[in-house]
Amino acid sequence: MKNIFLTIVTLCVTQLSFSQVLSGIVLDSETKKNIPYAKVYIPDFQIGTISDSVGKFVFNTSIPPNVSLLVTSSMYESKMVTVNPGELIVVAMERTHLELDEVVLIIPNGVMQKDNTVRVDRLNLKDLKTIPASTLSEAIANLNGVQEASIGIGISKPVIRGMQGVRVLTAWNGMRIENQQWGADHGMAVSQIGIGSVEVIKGPSSLLYGADALGGVVYLAEEKFSRQNAYSVVINSKFESVNLGTTNTAMIKMSKRNMRFNFGALYSNFSDYKMPNNTYLADSRYQDMGAKARFAVNKENWVMNVNYIYSHSYLGLPGHTHDTDPNPNSFMLSFQNRQRNIPAQNINNHLVQMDNKFFFGQNKIQLMLGYTHNDLQEFEEKVSLPGLGMVLQNGLYHVRFQRKMGAWSINAGIQGMYQVNRNIAKAEDELIPNFNQLDNGVYAIANYKTRSNFSFQFGSRYDVRILNTSNLSNTYDSPNFSIGGKYFWGKNSKNTLRLNISTGYRAPHVSELLADGIHHGTLRYEIGNQNLKSEKATQFDLNYEFERDHVSFVLNPFYNYIQNFTQIVAQDTMIDMFPVYRYEQQGESHLYGVDLGFHYHPHFAHWLHVETSYSLIYGESLNEENMSLMPQPRLNNLVRLTFKKRFKFNLEEVVIQHMKFFEQNRVTTFESESVEYGLLNAGFNFKWYLKQSIEISLGVKNALNTRYANHLSKLKNIGVYSPGRNFYVSLTYQLDDYLKKSN
Repeated sequence: MKNIFLTIVTLCVTQLSFSQVLSGIVLDSETKKNIPYAKVYIPDFQIGTISDSVGKFVFNTSIPPNVSLLVTSSMYESKMVTVNPGELIVVAMERTHLELDEVVLIIPNGVMQKDNTVRVDRLNLKDLKTIPASTLSEAIANLNGVQEASIGIGISKPVIRGMQGVRVLTAWNGMRIENQQWGADHGMAVSQIGIGSVEVIKGPSSLLYGADALGGVVYLAEEKFSRQNAYSVVINSKFESVNLGTTNTAMIKMSKRNMRFNFGALYSNFSDYKMPNNTYLADSRYQDMGAKARFAVNKENWVMNVNYIYSHSYLGLPGHTHDTDPNPNSFMLSFQNRQRNIPAQNINNHLVQMDNKFFFGQNKIQLMLGYTHNDLQEFEEKVSLPGLGMVLQNGLYHVRFQRKMGAWSINAGIQGMYQVNRNIAKAEDELIPNFNQLDNGVYAIANYKTRSNFSFQFGSRYDVRILNTSNLSNTYDSPNFSIGGKYFWGKNSKNTLRLNISTGYRAPHVSELLADGIHHGTLRYEIGNQNLKSEKATQFDLNYEFERDHVSFVLNPFYNYIQNFTQIVAQDTMIDMFPVYRYEQQGESHLYGVDLGFHYHPHFAHWLHVETSYSLIYGESLNEENMSLMPQPRLNNLVRLTFKKRFKFNLEEVVIQHMKFFEQNRVTTFESESVEYGLLNAGFNFKWYLKQSIEISLGVKNALNTRYANHLSKLKNIGVYSPGRNFYVSLTYQLDDYLKKSN
């Protein structure tokens, strides 16, 4: 109690001296003891600090009233509170054994998961340090209900409940990313450097992010800035044996009183990967390089963030053949090669974003402006002459207004983008015509939280899309709505029930309407269909969560009804020695299934975590015809052992993971079935505690050298395998320190 009294006196003096300084103390709600070294963060300003040895924290910058403060500490439940400068802030934390609640940023105001009416699955990329992912798409596939469609390792994209490509919207810090994602051979446009976390909403999510999000939204959130008045240097190098691949990244962060910046760079180089039969897959090599810069400044009631990413990728195209009945042996090499070759893709991406927030009492106005530039070239027969080349430029804006009124909060805004796509003159072929596209939408969302345990949300949106080409001019529009509620009950056992009904729409893409040519990356002749109508989806999503001190359980059944579902269908004909595929609509379809999750953390073994998840999805038309490329049912089991610091060189974590993919026999015409298989991964993480900490992660993926090809992999159709046994080692050097005070 003496420490608490002295701390409070100190804080009161601080408040009298600096009226705009935000300061407080973090306490245990039961024992009233101070909690040292808790992390304190202001999401809107992206400013963070750490409480000192007696639980006191101070932000030495101007903060407006009514801001949200997020406090986290090991073995305590995360807590978010609304605070005002000049007040004495006392944050009382409750102990917990399962640290499950985190703030989700995909909702505009940033709320705790437990307070959100929509279930958002969140992945912190630092949680994958013991078994690191080779690509960002592979990392996202760790989330339940999410898998990846791939062509080798270098080209992959997330699949949410059976939907991918133009039906899954990717947002980077809230800004929509456009990167020709309609192509099956076009991967994500963002590498994982500087990405701190990934959040996924499953199902139609059009209210906040506009048209096309029928399958869901992948929200990429940047790493946090360094804590206030401090700097950080992080250097990582990773090696993988299966393709002799190296990935090297460096990140520098610095944070002063009112300014912060991050700068990072990445270079990776991979040769052809080794398959379980001890041969190498030709042209599975790839290279990736890029840089990232981030700057933020705040002053009184205003904060601005400027973000920029540049990436250059060379991606080999494995499995490239003109044979109607390919021989798998023609793709298998007896040696590894990493030199650039054809067939391949060359891709350059630029992403720029400026985000401003203005605070006026209970009101917040946000203005986001963005620009993306995607330059895609596919080479098949000539190194100097691309078979296909397109430049896609996209300008975006988003104006958002938020107001809190007691138990109510209102979010409203207007949002739009203007796309310009041009074929480059030197390309041999033209798959889709040049086009211009204008999108605009207006929306409003209301949230209400009662004093009891019930809250609900409802909202609506109206979108208009105008598409112009040399021989087609169409306008598409649609209203959408969402309504949902959450009910929470229990003391010793916490129960949460969420029910949401949401709609979404997707106008046909120009590739579906007007494609007429050879798509070299997928080795087929594609024909569009100008009679396509907009897809419209309605999803019912039920989510039940049970949580006690040492166990949690999630049950999430869903049903998604889709009108005018569009698929590309194989035709029984050839053009220029390429199989012909045509875009067709099969009328009404539905996707339904369930996601399950289980987490056990026993009281007698605080070092043990057992996690299990299962996902199952069926897709079919209402006349019971199967939809193509539905993911295999998956059971993911993970055992995590964590150890306390005992030595300067300490074993921090051991992770053993087994993923079971069950057979997929619900297929369409010209689609082959897939057999079941299992993958075993194991990893160890060590940490050397110095002023400059050093972390070493090592382990093995596919430890049993299983021969497999996922149902969503294009390589399955040509009879070759996914990567075999893969040993890896990752070395991370990190230096964190406070800046020297200037005189």
